[in-house]
Formats: sequence, structure tokens, C-alpha cells
Amino acid sequence: MGLPNRRKLYILRSYSNNFLKLTNPWVALWWSAAFPGFGYILLGDFILGFILMLFELVVNTLGHINRSIYFSMIGDFEQAKEVLDKRWFLAYMAVYVFVIYDSYRRAVEYNKSYILAYREKIQDLNIFDLAPLGIGNLDKTSPANSVIWAALSSGVSSMYYKNIPNLIFSLFWIGLLSYKSRLLEGIHYTFIMDFSKAKEVLEPQWLLFFPSVYVFVIYHTYILSIYNNKCYDLTLSRFLKKHFQKKDFPLPIKEE
Repeated sequence: MGLPNRRKLYILRSYSNNFLKLTNPWVALWWSAAFPGFGYILLGDFILGFILMLFELVVNTLGHINRSIYFSMIGDFEQAKEVLDKRWFLAYMAVYVFVIYDSYRRAVEYNKSYILAYREKIQDLNIFDLAPLGIGNLDKTSPANSVIWAALSSGVSSMYYKNIPNLIFSLFWIGLLSYKSRLLEGIHYTFIMDFSKAKEVLEPQWLLFFPSVYVFVIYHTYILSIYNNKCYDLTLSRFLKKHFQKKDFPLPIKEE
């Protein structure tokens, strides 16, 4: 009689899903450096990720950190030093460095848990969840298709997986940053070749948030698609093996 599974490979609900997955620790570290909280979201720690993203938004804005980075990028170092609020900046850096270290550490630990969970043959691998307010279904998806929709519609691509936390996260951040940075106005003036007006309306403090958020939404959508398919294949193969494969079925012998 086997022991019950101590770790889950994934969990499926009508409103969301989450996967225990292999993640390169350096990738998690890099995303935390790009935007505090992204490394945690990549690993599946959504609550911690959302809290740290709010921290980044508030402290970065109060400290004028992005504005200082903008002036540094155009070579105006005196103005960069003048606009930076050092009180907020020093408080920000302590959290920023720890988040980078902790996301790397968590990735290493979660990788170990994934390997152990994968080797546990007794797993509660369901592919369907029915609830009064929604339906959860694990099915094969196209990574390329999901990336295209993420690039075109950003947060709406989360509906591809019925992942409500990701949907709220993506729509909130893309919408907020687009509005506060006046990005769409800048794009409008760029299309009509009025580049001076486009440069004038853009708000660098908010605009510098946008590239990291936009690229992460696309990357995270791709990763979710890959592990969604892996979990589906694993669930189907174990179900067929348990219920339809004969016990005396001659398995192929792998050559050393």
C-alpha cells in the first residue's frame, strides 16, 4: 500500500490553477531584478508577488527612482541626483536586494520539490473542476497561440487558462501603466509623425515600468502554456497506464 502524495504537481480550480515546476534559479533572480515580485509570480507565489509589486509601485514613485533612471539614461546626471529622494531609495534597496536573493533560493527549493513530486506515483491528478461560478478544465494549448494573444491583448490572454489572479494582475498593471504614462497618447502622436508632442506627453516615471510588465506577461503566459501541456500529458499517461494497460505489458528496455 503506497503512501499518499506529500507534494502536488499542480492544482486545478474553476477560478485558477497553479503548477509546481522546474525553474532556472537565475531566471527567477533576473525577473526579480527587473521588477520586484516577478520572480515570485513566476514560481507560483502570487500573493507575495502582488504585494512586492505594489511595494515597487509605491516606493519607486515616492522616491522618483524611475525618473532618476531616465535622466541618467539621457546623460543628465545632475538632474538625476536632484530628483532622487534618498530616504525612499535607501529603504527600497534593502528590500530589492533581499527579493533577488530570496527568489533564487525559492527556485532552488521548489525545483527539489518538483523532482520529488514527479517521482511520487500516487498523485491526485484531476483535469476537471465544476463549481457554481465557473468551470476549470486542463487541456492542451498552443504556446505560440498564447504568446500571440499575450502580445496583442496582454492580460486578456490569462482567460486562455481561466486564471483569474493572472487576469486581474495583467489588466490592472497594463491598464494603470498605460494610463499614467500616457503611452497611448504617445503612440497616437507617433503615428501622425508628431514626435516632439509624443515626447512631451509621455511620463517617464510611469513609462519605465511598462516594458518589464509587458514582456513578463508574455513570458509568463508562455511558461504557463508549457507546463499546462506537461501536466496534461502526465495526467493522461498515468490514467491510461493505471486503468487500461495490462500489468504484464512488456516495457521497452533502455540501452545504457
